[in-house]
Amino acid sequence: MLLELTRRYTEPHRHYHDIRHIAQMLAWGSTLQLDEAQTFAIWFHDAVYDPRSSTNEEDSAALAERFLQRDAHGDNLINTVTRIVLDTKRHKPTIDASAVVLDLDLAFLALPWPQFRANADAIRREYAHLSDAEFRAGRATMLGSLLQRPHIFTTRWGQAREADARANITRLLAEE
Repeated sequence: MLLELTRRYTEPHRHYHDIRHIAQMLAWGSTLQLDEAQTFAIWFHDAVYDPRSSTNEEDSAALAERFLQRDAHGDNLINTVTRIVLDTKRHKPTIDASAVVLDLDLAFLALPWPQFRANADAIRREYAHLSDAEFRAGRATMLGSLLQRPHIFTTRWGQAREADARANITRLLAEE
């Protein structure tokens, strides 16, 4: 399973949603006492990633279900992992276990500006099939929806990054 996931995260079209993204989430998560389902969810949340698709999360959840069933994991674990992966679509937790994974996934928003900007540029490269205007409009919609929430992050760990994330998003949108 790990070999297949690593292969997926090293696909050539990935510039941000790659193995480094997973490694960073796992590194941040190592201080948060993640459970088995949360760790699996990190590994699977972007396992299927096609920037032209609107079903990446659903496809990643289905892949997680297949792999975890094949390896004889219990239904509770499988259901939790797939729910967390599905929650990454809108970055809104529907179960408690999702909150920390979603915060880890969005934590790049709070990195120092040069790292944040480099990640934003890497994401742009993943969407090379879109014109600059199309990409900016899509990014503005997505990031604008995060800014309109009372909180981007759910956990205390994430909320400590809230101000930096909002500042980065606001700056990026103002530059475009």
